[in-house]
Amino acid sequence: MNIQQLTEFKKYHIDGWNEKDRTKRDELLGKIYHQDIVMYDETAVFNGLNAISDFIGSLYEQDPDFEFFSDKPMETVQNSIRFYGHIRTAQGLLDSMDFFILENDKARQLYAYMSPSK
Repeated sequence: MNIQQLTEFKKYHIDGWNEKDRTKRDELLGKIYHQDIVMYDETAVFNGLNAISDFIGSLYEQDPDFEFFSDKPMETVQNSIRFYGHIRTAQGLLDSMDFFILENDKARQLYAYMSPSK
């Protein structure tokens, strides 16, 4: 991926996770996620874009203060992207690292790591 593609990927990823409207969120994420993407986090596995979008919607239901952001660029190696960000919640700030496995410039797998911010 070139710099412009990485910049667009980052924008769609952040905007998608911050979008409360389901239709808009699905459209944003669909630009960079395969429909059958698999997302792994510490407690669950989400199969498909719809499951991830459901999960994001549940985050807003549980915590209207939820916000995902980053001021760092994405890094790419071969068919993968590493991305560091932050998640603001009513309980405090979390640090995050998302690791994507790409296929045809779209995310096929997403590994999400989170920890309390230091």
